[in-house]
Amino acid sequence: MNNSFIHLAAAAFLAVTLLGGCIGSSPKTSYYSLYAPAQVPPPAIGAVPSALAVSVGPVNIPDILKQTKIATGGADGRYQLAEYHRWSGELDRDIARSVAEQLAGDLGTQQVALFPWDQNLTPTCRVSLDVLYMGGEPAREATLAVRWALVDPKGENPLLIRRSELKEIPADAGYPAWVAAQQRNVAKLAQEIAALVKTLPH
Repeated sequence: MNNSFIHLAAAAFLAVTLLGGCIGSSPKTSYYSLYAPAQVPPPAIGAVPSALAVSVGPVNIPDILKQTKIATGGADGRYQLAEYHRWSGELDRDIARSVAEQLAGDLGTQQVALFPWDQNLTPTCRVSLDVLYMGGEPAREATLAVRWALVDPKGENPLLIRRSELKEIPADAGYPAWVAAQQRNVAKLAQEIAALVKTLPH
């Protein structure tokens, strides 16, 4: 066995070892949801059930948010996609579910449904949302801008239209803190919606 063959074999073994080490040390992908059950307000004890029936949706989101990779930035129209931090499901449904559960707690009703709802629910109010922007830098802020409308039960006439711009400061520079800040933004959005739903005649 000559020296050239020995050197070649050693180099190949080293390359395979280094490659295996790189593969073995790849970061683990983390998955997140904007629906945080721990943030949903519990129903008030002894409260009289509300006659309100609320439908939430449709929720429209920008195309950049329709993928699983979390997109941050966006203030200047440029986004960064996180390879190892992803949404656990469809973001528009996540937002709808989070808003619906928050409304159920704030309004004291369990008659909430996501659009399209089934025939067992006749909504007294519909909430439609158009997410204009969701971004910010993980180390600095989490921002959310939404134009939303309260619509009559038949979905023909908007009762009112509002725009909400929300901002939360993450606890640290990590993605978990940024997602938690966006969860708080969605909770505040639902509180704004609930406050106006309470003023409607029903």
